[in-house]
Amino acid sequence: MTVCGVVAEYNPFHAGHAYHLAETRRRLGADSAIVCAMSGNFVQRGDLAVLEKYRRAEAAVQCGADLVLETPLSACLWSASGFSFGAVSLLDALGCVTHLSFGAEQADLTLLRRAADLSRAEGAHADALRQALATGLPYAAAMQQAVSAADPEAGALLATPNNTLAVEYLCALDTLGSHIQPVAIPRVGGAHDSNTPVCGLPSASFLRGLLAQGERDACRPLMPPAAFAVLAQAAAQGAAPVLRSAVDQALLSHLRRLSPDELARFCGGDGLENRLWTAIRDNTSFAAICTAAQTRRYPLARVRRALLRAWLDLPLDIPPTADYVRVLAVGARGRDILRRMKTTCVLPVIVKPVTERTLPAALQPLLAHDALADDLYALAYPNPTLHVGGGRYRKTPFCL
Repeated sequence: MTVCGVVAEYNPFHAGHAYHLAETRRRLGADSAIVCAMSGNFVQRGDLAVLEKYRRAEAAVQCGADLVLETPLSACLWSASGFSFGAVSLLDALGCVTHLSFGAEQADLTLLRRAADLSRAEGAHADALRQALATGLPYAAAMQQAVSAADPEAGALLATPNNTLAVEYLCALDTLGSHIQPVAIPRVGGAHDSNTPVCGLPSASFLRGLLAQGERDACRPLMPPAAFAVLAQAAAQGAAPVLRSAVDQALLSHLRRLSPDELARFCGGDGLENRLWTAIRDNTSFAAICTAAQTRRYPLARVRRALLRAWLDLPLDIPPTADYVRVLAVGARGRDILRRMKTTCVLPVIVKPVTERTLPAALQPLLAHDALADDLYALAYPNPTLHVGGGRYRKTPFCL
């Protein structure tokens, strides 16, 4: 069986995501299985997911995925390189994934590989990267400048977010020495963070904006019917949309306890901790703190990730790689993959969360981090009766 991995957030699942899954299956064969490594309740842009992870996984399986696994929490709140490496290493550890499909603005694997090779190169390229960083550029912009100096065409790829992630996926596969074969799908629809759908295909940020404004019905034509039904059911129960502003006071009450040295554990210790410390005391909302702290050197997403890491007590020295596999949703072909994983996967597989208690003691601190993150996320549900903790042990994967 061809088993194709997909790295995703599905925040929320929309028509463009459905197109990507359908196109992947068209290229690899109708009988191919698709396994998604999906971000949990916190996402790489440094935010709370607008819909809880088990529900987003359900939408994905209802709309074409066969098995949805949770990307490690530490990877979800990392830069593009750590996020990509964490998700790809999870898929590689399954031992049965044959392909990795991803969308890219420029779906030319030869060109993407050139950019990946240069981004890992040493010598003159490394010198150019250090020089660009010394000017105050953020890492991603400095990398693009360094790659462009050696190969302008390859460097131009790094100007768009999906190309950047595609390059990082290739880097991760090479670093792991993985036999997984990449499949690049041209990205269609609204651009990243675009506020205008293209041919009925929106960006996820456009849908999140509609949900934040209370315009859920406007999302209906831009989402597969099954995905919209999951969203509508969650909203009817007071479990969506989940907005970060709902936990502003909880965030502030924790962040104001931290010294600059303590903040450095969560942001890298290159001076950002001092800006964060000042911004936390001078402002009264998460958004205002981020606006005050960000600069050209410290991009907004990095600031948001650092603050959420501090809230979740998730220091940067926790690696982005998986120590276990958590199943969020499964379809018929997904059951076949799970059976195969019994002999191929090198990590323990968690289907029913109650079995976490039987895992080795060395894994318990990481499991506790996951449980804490889910309990803090629950504080943002619109319905206050859902703010109770311990939800981890009351939820099981969606089964189609």
